[in-house]
Amino acid sequence: MSKPNRKVIRLQQMRAQRASTAKTQFVDIYFENADGVEEVCTLPTQDDWPVEVIEEVEEKGGNANISLLRELALPPESFDRLVKVGKLTVGELKEIVEDLSEEAGTDAGEGFGSSSSSASTPGASVPTSSATTPAAA
Repeated sequence: MSKPNRKVIRLQQMRAQRASTAKTQFVDIYFENADGVEEVCTLPTQDDWPVEVIEEVEEKGGNANISLLRELALPPESFDRLVKVGKLTVGELKEIVEDLSEEAGTDAGEGFGSSSSSASTPGASVPTSSATTPAAA
């Protein structure tokens, strides 16, 4: 029996409820390679980033903006191709991360582990899992 001042959350029930709501879980980014052939890099929306992957990237000392997205991309090598072949810019990376957070229902700055004050910071860097890693140039 739960106490009156507590809320009980059952993980399996929460997952079932989240799965039943119609929401975007992945964002596909299409780009052309040097031969003009279209390629795709698929990234999960921010709400679906596994915490375990975020922790792994941070433990390795990687830049969460780049390393985290590289780990989450499907297929994994597609992110590297998007960066190199697609000549991805920092501004475009910021826009992609914003799209990933918007589609998930979280605003930039409301991602995992970030403070609510970062949403109103002018010129803030790309939202990251820790909100402390600056954007890679």
